[in-house]
Amino acid sequence: MSTDTAARARLGDKILTAVAVLIALFYVISAAKNPNIIEIIQAGLSLLFLPFMWIWRSRPVLSATGFIVLLAAWAVAWMSQLPTNLGLTPWALTAPMAVYATSRYVGRRIIPRTVLALTILGSFISPVMWRIDPESFLLHYQIDRRYLAMVVVHWAVLGSTYFIAARYFDLARQRERLDQERFHQAQEEERLLIARELHDVLAHSLTLIKVQANAGIIAGRVNSEAAQDALAAIRDGADSALEEVRGIVTALRSTGPSALKPTEQLEHIEGIIDGFRAAGLEIAADLPETYEAPALTQLALVRIISEGLTNALRHQGPGTHVEVELALADAARITLTSTNPSPTPSEVTGSGVGLIGVEERAHALGGRLECSGDATKFILRAELPMQKENRA
Repeated sequence: MSTDTAARARLGDKILTAVAVLIALFYVISAAKNPNIIEIIQAGLSLLFLPFMWIWRSRPVLSATGFIVLLAAWAVAWMSQLPTNLGLTPWALTAPMAVYATSRYVGRRIIPRTVLALTILGSFISPVMWRIDPESFLLHYQIDRRYLAMVVVHWAVLGSTYFIAARYFDLARQRERLDQERFHQAQEEERLLIARELHDVLAHSLTLIKVQANAGIIAGRVNSEAAQDALAAIRDGADSALEEVRGIVTALRSTGPSALKPTEQLEHIEGIIDGFRAAGLEIAADLPETYEAPALTQLALVRIISEGLTNALRHQGPGTHVEVELALADAARITLTSTNPSPTPSEVTGSGVGLIGVEERAHALGGRLECSGDATKFILRAELPMQKENRA
């Protein structure tokens, strides 16, 4: 229920309660002026209606039960006084209220159907449907057209109240289901985003650390200086990975929009390429002189190139020749070709989620990504639009 709808409902309940209090006061004052048994019973029953009026939305089953029981008691009291009363009371409006409350707010649908059946059956025992024969003084049921029309109108009011409330109930359930679906979808998108970011941040850094560690082990046997260089590269790679992980954690913990800005841009790509060169890849990079592209597009390009180089190092090994071509014009286009006639794949096999992640990035920005080949030659192509603002 929206805020405006809830406010109108509260206002309506206040007005309804005020009217109910006035009706009860009328019967109380009438009983005070004419303190006979029927007037006192009517005043007492009127006061008993009030608490059920206050809870008709919050506790519809209890409220409906109270309305039906009190209406039945009212009918018995009035019929005992025929023909001295007209058999009609404002409290009769609580019958459709009972139907509406249960049909609108109760999930077990057998309850509103039972309430509807009871209120319809109640029309046959209502005091308004009975009269005293003036000659025999016997109680007779009204069967003329006027009273039958009154019954039909009563049933129409109850039936329409039931179906209108049931429609509101169904719409509320549909909104709840849609809200739950949106919530679960948002959770799934957030989970995939975190998984993609963690993979993209850590995959190439850890791959470089793995390769440098292996190189350091081998070099340490014959060349201590080379081993120190490998350890320094491992340290730098670890520092870079920690810095990027801290950036992700900060972005996830912050509620401000500034924390969601991409951290890696194309200005960092040459340093990333140099890191893979140091790990043993032979990279020929054809890059533009300036990097004029939207921030999210730049981040996606960095991730795609990093993933391509990581896969080349992991699945084809050091010594792999890699050609990287990046063009920024009406669209950003990447072609990454890795070739190694005698591949030496790493002991750490990939899970395949890296390519899936960068493909999702490309699709999220309205672009596309394709890859083909095997361990001897692998080609990765991507194209991203260059609009000013991309969808995250």
